[in-house]
Amino acid sequence: MINDQNLSEHETLLRLQSGDEDAFRILYERYSRLIYGNIMQFVGDESVADDLLQDVFVKIWEHRASVDPNLSFSGYLFTCSRNMVFNFKRRLKLEIESAIHLAYDSTELVESVDNILHKKEVQKLIENVVSQLPLQRQRIFRMCKLDGKSYQEVAEELQISVSTVRDHIVKANKFVKEGLMYEGSFSSLLLFFFYMGIS
Repeated sequence: MINDQNLSEHETLLRLQSGDEDAFRILYERYSRLIYGNIMQFVGDESVADDLLQDVFVKIWEHRASVDPNLSFSGYLFTCSRNMVFNFKRRLKLEIESAIHLAYDSTELVESVDNILHKKEVQKLIENVVSQLPLQRQRIFRMCKLDGKSYQEVAEELQISVSTVRDHIVKANKFVKEGLMYEGSFSSLLLFFFYMGIS
């Protein structure tokens, strides 16, 4: 295993290029928290940020041979993470717009996605599905999604582990999406988009 205390970034990147997994681990440990924070500024949702962070580093590993050790690796990571976020948001918005057209099958729909998201009936449908969650999961979901609390804050308040909070959120998200899918793809995608807080 590499002693990361004695290895410069340039040397670490050279080792990464050659497929050294220890070098990859070192870079992940050095930069993952920083890049996670950057992603969170764009998406505002911890579970999404976690997924995108992993996607960024998977991409780094897959394209390790093209990493230039003479350039700023942190700058490279910021660029990758920003592009990953923008692509994610673009795909999601395209899915929503597609669902709108499929649901209404009409060219007369002139309201933008942003306007639709703020309709009271949309929020009411969200509330109806969320209210079907088990009480503890519902409480955690509301604290994270409605109150905007971090996983850490919720864990401390409820005296449970962060991993337990994360597990509840993952399962709650799955339940909400499946419940809304029952209402139709239009509602499902719109409401999930709304709850993720991504505009």
